[in-house]
Amino acid sequence: MKNLTMKRFTFVFLAIFMTGCASMTEHRASQVDPDKRLDQLLALYQEVNTQGDSCHEIQRAYSSIEDCMRIQREVERLQVEFPTHERIMMTNAVMQTRAGRTERAQYLLDQLLARPGAHPEAAILRSQLAMNDGNTARAKALLKQQILLRPDYAELRETLAAAYYLEGKYDDARRTLSIAGRLGASGWRVAYHSGLLREAQKDWAGACQAYLSAVTQKPDFQQAVARLAGLNEYTACQTMVN
Repeated sequence: MKNLTMKRFTFVFLAIFMTGCASMTEHRASQVDPDKRLDQLLALYQEVNTQGDSCHEIQRAYSSIEDCMRIQREVERLQVEFPTHERIMMTNAVMQTRAGRTERAQYLLDQLLARPGAHPEAAILRSQLAMNDGNTARAKALLKQQILLRPDYAELRETLAAAYYLEGKYDDARRTLSIAGRLGASGWRVAYHSGLLREAQKDWAGACQAYLSAVTQKPDFQQAVARLAGLNEYTACQTMVN
C-alpha cells in the first residue's frame, strides 16, 4: 500500500488513441477545440512513454514524434490558453508529478480542489503527494471531504486506507479497504493491499494468501510476486507458494 503512488494515476489520463501525428505548430493551427487538442497531446505522450520512462526523440520514416518534455510544455501552453479548463489542469498536474515537479503539481491540484464540486482524481493525487511528504493528516482531510461528495468513488477509499496504513491504524485501513472493494475497486489491488496489512501485523499465512489472490487475478503483477517470494521463508507460506 505504500506503493499506492503515482503509478496508478499516470494512467487513467493517458489511455487515448489517435490516427497520425502532426507537428506542434500544425497541431495548434488545425484544431481549436481544447479537448481534441488535449487528446492529441495525450496520444503523443502515451506513445512516447510506451518506449520507456525517459524522454527521447523517436524518429520515424514518416514523422518526428516530440519528446515528452516538449509535449508537457505544449500542455502548459494549452492551459495558458484555457486557464479554467479542469481536464487540462488535471493532465498538467499528472505530467508535472511524473516529471518530479511536485510543487507545481500541488499548486495545480490545490487550485482544482478549491473549486466547487467533486474532484476525486485531484484529491487522490494530491493526497498521495501529501503522504509522500509525510503529511497523512492533510491526505485524510482531503479524501474525507471528497468522500462526502462522491461516496461511491472506490479509489478515494483505497487511498484513504493507504493513509491509515501509513499511520499504523490497521483496523481503520482494513475497514476502509473493505468498503472500497464493495464499491467496485479492482480485486487484485484490494487483495494486494490486504496482504500488506496482514504482513504489517505478522500474519504471514494471511499475507501470502492475499498476495496469491492478487497474482491469481493479475499474473503480471510483479509487486505481489515479489512480496510472495519475500515471504517464502515462512513455513505458513511455503505450501501456498510451492
